[in-house]
Amino acid sequence: MTPSLYLPTHGRWVAHKPAVLHGWTYDQPSLPRDKKRSNDRTLAPVIQEFQQLIEDDPELFMYFHRMFDEVRRPNGHLGLVNDYKELMVALNRIITQAPRFGGANNLVMGIPMYAVLAPFCNTQSGYNVFTNPKVNAQLHKIFDVWAEFLVSPESRYVLTTKEQCWFSSSAIDVMSQRLGTSFYDAWVCRDSDPEKHYGFTSWDDFFTRRFRPHMREVIDPDNPNLITAACEAHVHTIQSNVRVVDKFWIKGHSYSLSHMFSHDPFTPLFIGGTVYQGILSSLDYHHWHSPVDGIVRKTRLIPGTYYAARLDNDPDPDVVSRSQDFVTAIAARALIFIESDNPVIGLMCFVAVGLGEVSTCEITVKKGDRLKKGDDLGSFHFGGSTHCLVFRPQTPLKPFPHVQPGMVQNVNSNIFYIEDGTEKI
Repeated sequence: MTPSLYLPTHGRWVAHKPAVLHGWTYDQPSLPRDKKRSNDRTLAPVIQEFQQLIEDDPELFMYFHRMFDEVRRPNGHLGLVNDYKELMVALNRIITQAPRFGGANNLVMGIPMYAVLAPFCNTQSGYNVFTNPKVNAQLHKIFDVWAEFLVSPESRYVLTTKEQCWFSSSAIDVMSQRLGTSFYDAWVCRDSDPEKHYGFTSWDDFFTRRFRPHMREVIDPDNPNLITAACEAHVHTIQSNVRVVDKFWIKGHSYSLSHMFSHDPFTPLFIGGTVYQGILSSLDYHHWHSPVDGIVRKTRLIPGTYYAARLDNDPDPDVVSRSQDFVTAIAARALIFIESDNPVIGLMCFVAVGLGEVSTCEITVKKGDRLKKGDDLGSFHFGGSTHCLVFRPQTPLKPFPHVQPGMVQNVNSNIFYIEDGTEKI
C-alpha cells in the first residue's frame, strides 16, 4: 500500500495561516468568463434573504457581531472580512464561481465557502451561529443556488488549460502523480481534448467523475470474509466498543451512535460495535461503493449542520477538519444500512457525512436492492467530506496491516477481514 504523495495535508481543507485566505476572498485573478464578478452587482436574492434573517433576528444579529469580535482577539486582525455585510458580499461572489485548482493539496480553492467562514467556526458565537437551525436552513438554500451554477455548462470556465484551472499543466501533473497514471487513462472522459473540457458538461460533472474500470477493481470479490473500502479516503480512526450515547463534543469521547443514527430503531444492534472513519480530499474520487455483498435494508437522509465544529484553542483555522468524529453526530448525513450475505458480518451501516458546502449526499440505492461488493451506493457533490462504516459488536473484524490512521485506502481495496468463519453471539 503506497501512502498519498501529499499525506501531511490530506485531511486538511484550508491553509494553516488565515492570511492565505485573503487571496481567495478578494484577489482572484480574472478567469475566462463573460459574466461580471458578483461584487460588481447587487446581492443575489438568496444572499439578501440571509442578510435580512441576520438583521431581523436579535439573537443572530448579536452572534454575527460577536463572532467577528471574538476572532480578532487570537489573530490580531481578520485580514478577510470585517463584518457580516462584507461576509455577504464574499458569499455572493462565491455562488457565481466554480472552485479553482489550488495546488498539490487544493487547500482553500476546493472548498471556497469554508475557506471564508473557517476563522469564525472556532469561536463561541460562531458555534452558536452555525448550530442555529435558521442559519442552516438558509445555508441549504444558498447551496442550492450555487449548485444550479455548478451543474451548468457555464461552470466549465475552470475546466481549461489556463493557470489555476483544472486542466492546466500543474493541475494535471498533481492529479496524475496522485494516481500514478495520466488523467485521461485514470478517469472516464467523453473527449480526449482538454480544450473541449475532456467532454465534461459542468464543474459538478467533472467533480463526480468516475474511474475507468481497471483503476479500482475489487480484489477477490467472491470471498465473503473480506470487507472493502467504500470511499477513496485516508483513515481517520478505527474505534471499538462504541457507546449508544457519549459526550461527542469532548475530544476523546468520539462516537455517539444514537446521535449518529438520529435515534434510528437499528441503533441498539450496533451498541459496543466498531466504527471505521475515513476522510476524503477535494482532489479525490467522491462516489461511494458497497463494502459487502448484501441487501439494502434502509436508507435515510438526515438534515444537520454544515460548519459547526468542536471548539478548541488551536489557532489553526481548519477546525472542522479537527472535528471529524464530532460532525458524525450533528452534520447533514446519509445512512445506508446493508445486511451482508455473510451472517458473521450481518447488518452494517455506511454513513456519509456532508461538511460545509459538501452537504449534498446523493443516495442512489433503495430498500431491497441487492448489492455486490463495489456496486454504487451514491456520491458527495462539490467538495471533500468524511464517511464511516459501522459494524455490530458480534462481527469479529480485523484490519489489514496497511489500514492505519493517516494511510490512504483506495476505494474497493480490502480493509478488513473476518477473524474466523463462525458468528459470535
